[in-house]
Amino acid sequence: GSQKDFWALFAGSALVSTNWFVYIWAVNHNYIVQTSLGYYINPLISVLLGIFFLKEKLSRAQQVAFLLAATGVIILTVSYGKFPWLAFTLAVTFAVYGLIKKQIKLDALRGLTIETLFIAPFAVIYYIWLFTKGNAVFLSSDIKTDILLILTGAATALPLIMYAKGVQRIPLYMAGFLQYIAPTMMLFLGVIIYKETFGKIDLLSFAFIWSALLLFTISKLIEVMKMKKSQP
Repeated sequence: GSQKDFWALFAGSALVSTNWFVYIWAVNHNYIVQTSLGYYINPLISVLLGIFFLKEKLSRAQQVAFLLAATGVIILTVSYGKFPWLAFTLAVTFAVYGLIKKQIKLDALRGLTIETLFIAPFAVIYYIWLFTKGNAVFLSSDIKTDILLILTGAATALPLIMYAKGVQRIPLYMAGFLQYIAPTMMLFLGVIIYKETFGKIDLLSFAFIWSALLLFTISKLIEVMKMKKSQP
């Protein structure tokens, strides 16, 4: 099993690194809409992977919730006007990463440490290349920036450890639906604090996504209550 775990972690490392790299590139090149779209497509792919690879079953309410969310995401995607390659790359890499993490029986922190070690040599080579080109920020600007960059690493690692721990305990489809919480919070921050525009199309697609979330949550609560009742 250890050899299988080794290759699974290696694949996980490659996927999560691709995800980060594409995300940072997209943000720096002003593809903000596509990055947020990626976060909305990702849960749907997680749900599908759970159904096809892990043979997870959705209740009727959850199937309806999935279709509602998918409709919302399709509206967003179509309104974007062209095929959002970056969004799909982000969504697929992270969803498959989740599927791999679900199969590995390794402690979450240890798993992430090994994944980071896999990618470290590539990161160092890339950093040296940036440094020689005069494009590096880390260690070549002020101490405040360096500390911020180190803190960003910690802020990224913590949710990933939590995600790895959580995804081993709950079905993948559920992890998928829960992933709508972060982009919804990001959206509120964007609209309220950064005064980003929120048009009719946004409202329409989010109405679908949020009703899907509501339906999913209610159906889960009813399931839990039924289970409690049936237990003596």
